[in-house]
Amino acid sequence: MLQVNLNRGPTGPHFPGMALREAFDSALPRPNWLTALSGVRVALFDLHDWWPWLADAYAMLDSAELRRVQSRRVASDQDQLALGYSLHRLLLGKALDCDAADVPIGRDASGCPHLADSPLRTSLSHAEHCVAAAVAPRGAIGVDIELAARAPVIPEIAERVCHPADAVGMSALPGVSRSEALLALWVRKEAFLKAAGIGLQREMQTFAAPDNGLLALPDGSMTRVRMLEADPQWVVAVASAPDVPVTCAVLHPLPDE
Repeated sequence: MLQVNLNRGPTGPHFPGMALREAFDSALPRPNWLTALSGVRVALFDLHDWWPWLADAYAMLDSAELRRVQSRRVASDQDQLALGYSLHRLLLGKALDCDAADVPIGRDASGCPHLADSPLRTSLSHAEHCVAAAVAPRGAIGVDIELAARAPVIPEIAERVCHPADAVGMSALPGVSRSEALLALWVRKEAFLKAAGIGLQREMQTFAAPDNGLLALPDGSMTRVRMLEADPQWVVAVASAPDVPVTCAVLHPLPDE
């Protein structure tokens, strides 16, 4: 059985008597933000905010998720993954109107999450202590998040990221701006590949991904890939059905009053 050390990682604020479910509810922009979905919802989390509920997070996971958590060798990675999975469950539980522990999450061969017996679609992305979780009422969905601090190392792999159509605009940018644009391009392409359900089966340099651009999915349908406004420390993109609006929010728990 996996042992949880509540002293691992950042200490975070103290919220006397508040359980993880209550903390999640307090973080929602409004109580019905995830009910009767008419558009895509993307929730962003800084896991530093959620460390006080680490034990609650582990208790919420199913056996398959616990095995995935235990497969990580580093204790802090295990904890981050457990928190990310539990917050994703809470998001989906609200959308499905069921308890988070009862959400029927499965995973495809690439490890991407899907919901059994539901028209809702979902996607999840981790980047160290940052998590992005998306839920859509219909259509393919893919979300990706990266730390903005990664931008300086991205030019080293530019040839693996850029299609010739992408490179045209990149070449005129100065160094810092070019690095930032490359990282944004990376997350757009990651979001598209998740929506397409093909992961690393397609090389990034084989297709262009302009911001707010339409791309064809393997089934012939179209998806729109766009950047999302977020905390400056993050770079976030989502790929979703072109005619479905997207709303993004950073969820911070609020103390009991």
